[in-house]
Amino acid sequence: MRVLTGRAGTPTYARKRGPNLLSTGQLRFEDSNLEPIAQKVLGGERLEFRDGVSLYRSSDLLAIGYLANYVREKLHGNRTYFNVNRHINPTNVCVASCRLCAFGRKPDAPGAYTMALDEAFRLAGQGWTEAVTEFHIVGGLHPDLPFQYYVDLIRGLKERFPSVHLKAFTAVEIGYYSHVTRLSIREILEKLKEAGLGSLPGGGAEIFAPAVRRVICDHKIGAHTWLQVHRTAHELGLHSNATMLYGHIESAEDSTDHLL
Repeated sequence: MRVLTGRAGTPTYARKRGPNLLSTGQLRFEDSNLEPIAQKVLGGERLEFRDGVSLYRSSDLLAIGYLANYVREKLHGNRTYFNVNRHINPTNVCVASCRLCAFGRKPDAPGAYTMALDEAFRLAGQGWTEAVTEFHIVGGLHPDLPFQYYVDLIRGLKERFPSVHLKAFTAVEIGYYSHVTRLSIREILEKLKEAGLGSLPGGGAEIFAPAVRRVICDHKIGAHTWLQVHRTAHELGLHSNATMLYGHIESAEDSTDHLL
């Protein structure tokens, strides 16, 4: 991307905003494929699948960054939001054997661990200050821990740190709890919410494309179940987000499909 400067050498985009940059020819892209996308972005139009693929394949990072920041400022002004969190991983013991994972361990493997509840509470206390706004809690799919362990973990943390938001358990974990307890996904989420759960993290989404999941995480739930867990969480008033694992065997089309 090149931005033509004014007489004082100030980049034009610092003084003008919106469609005028393109209509006056002051904003020029190194990648011409981005020009129709920019017209949509600056005009407030929704992007299509092919637009996403073009963005992924473009090397004009300055132009993409400009367009992304334009949308950000249009939505939020000159503000950036963040939280201060602490991670708690109660166990790394996991029945799955996903190729992408360096965290999980089999029960008898070196480095395998499972925290007692008091140990988890103590760890939370060591990392807590008044600035902490969130505990982020995820772990392995333990073959022996009862579901009540996770309910008691959430309840105990909420009792000890009532002002801290609890974001806990990926859709993969929720699906696993449902499988081993024979309770529905809704029942699992209801019990956790009653104990103090505030939201779900976005882990386990990886890439939704089935062909990719079969290679990198074939032991995890599929995209349909992942989305079902999050839809149910939203119906219960819980918030959530979604992550994307990229930079492995996925294509630009896979990544775009994941986002849409």
